[in-house]
Amino acid sequence: MTNAIDRAIVTHGQSSLAKAEPRLVSTPLLDALQKCGTRHVYGDTADIEELGELLAAQDEGSIRREIDGNTANQPLVRKVVERYLESGDARAWAEDLNTHQPGLARPNLLVLLYAILCGRIGNDMSARFAAGRDWEVSLQLHMDLRQNAEAARSVGRLLRQTVPSAIVKVPFAPEAPHCFLVARDLERAGIPVNFTSTFSARQAVAAAILADVTRTNIFMGRLNQGMQAELLGEHVDLAAQRAIHALREQDGVKTQLIVASVRDWQTFVRVAGCDVFTAPCDVIREYLDQQEIGPDQIETKLETSYEDDLGVSAEVIQKTGPDRIARLYHVEPELVEFLRELRGSSEYSKLEDGDDLYKRFDQAGFGDLFHFPAPAEHEEMERGKLPDLEGGLIGRIPLDTHYSLLANADFARNQREIDEAMQQSLDGAQGEEQS
Repeated sequence: MTNAIDRAIVTHGQSSLAKAEPRLVSTPLLDALQKCGTRHVYGDTADIEELGELLAAQDEGSIRREIDGNTANQPLVRKVVERYLESGDARAWAEDLNTHQPGLARPNLLVLLYAILCGRIGNDMSARFAAGRDWEVSLQLHMDLRQNAEAARSVGRLLRQTVPSAIVKVPFAPEAPHCFLVARDLERAGIPVNFTSTFSARQAVAAAILADVTRTNIFMGRLNQGMQAELLGEHVDLAAQRAIHALREQDGVKTQLIVASVRDWQTFVRVAGCDVFTAPCDVIREYLDQQEIGPDQIETKLETSYEDDLGVSAEVIQKTGPDRIARLYHVEPELVEFLRELRGSSEYSKLEDGDDLYKRFDQAGFGDLFHFPAPAEHEEMERGKLPDLEGGLIGRIPLDTHYSLLANADFARNQREIDEAMQQSLDGAQGEEQS
């Protein structure tokens, strides 16, 4: 990309909304979480109107202080893409980019248009809800960038330039080990990373040690749903949170854990004190509206164990075995030792090749963190975002690796739909010109 294209992306990604100046008011049930140690609560949405309804406090012109950001991935952006395309702005964006680089290939153009769209979403949110503070918005890279490390770094840099409060979402891709290196390099450049598509304590620990990412996640709701469990996701979150706390104290990492894929308001109570929550607006609203638990009853759960109450179904245990489930929340000391040694090596500081990184993991006995799907496995992953208990992957690769592959396949499906909507918008504009 040229400097002219960079400037065009940043310019087109700005918000057209006037900057709002709402007052910030505290909400007792959210404040109670912060008193337990929670640092942030995010709305899991790309819809500014939906988030505005959640943030609106009883006092007119006021919004909830404790909700200070939002997270947006491809399924969430898909819900609002038509709204942004209705204005016809994408046509002007494409024309401008093609002016600066004639003959820009359509796949590359769509990647850049998606970056502009994400910039618009992030800046709209900030204009409406920042209220004098940093509005932390996590914006995910185009899914095609999983296979292009250099382009991922470039677009990640542009997202941060476009939205100064953005946290760039880099998905953990088991088939693309260089994702750790992309996250590492963005953080080194001062660009905060949200390392996403993660489902286990060991994945979170690897992201913290190798890339010192600003945020990483446990998609707990999907864990519970896919394993037909009651408290598995909560237990994995708490185990990951304790591991990251230890790394902050012992290794000086800055990583914070996001409790993600929240399905029930009770999760706020069950894992109170975890660093960050991101939840759908309706789940946060249910937490605020419920009458069962008051603010004075919210207490930290960081030392709580749900290991005896996971509630995993008998069918899942039969298909997977208890040891494979336990690997979601158990972090081997040998893995931590290996990661620390690797991070401290002169080789890793200069490492640019994902294949070389995989070899180091494999030689140390931890290569199963990654997986390179065969064509038949891709077909299985396309069937849904939860593990198929009758499929070929369930007994052959670790559950966290399996879940990460499925999450990315789901994001990629939604990415294709977004790209198709943009493509139709551009083709429609060309058709009007020809007529």
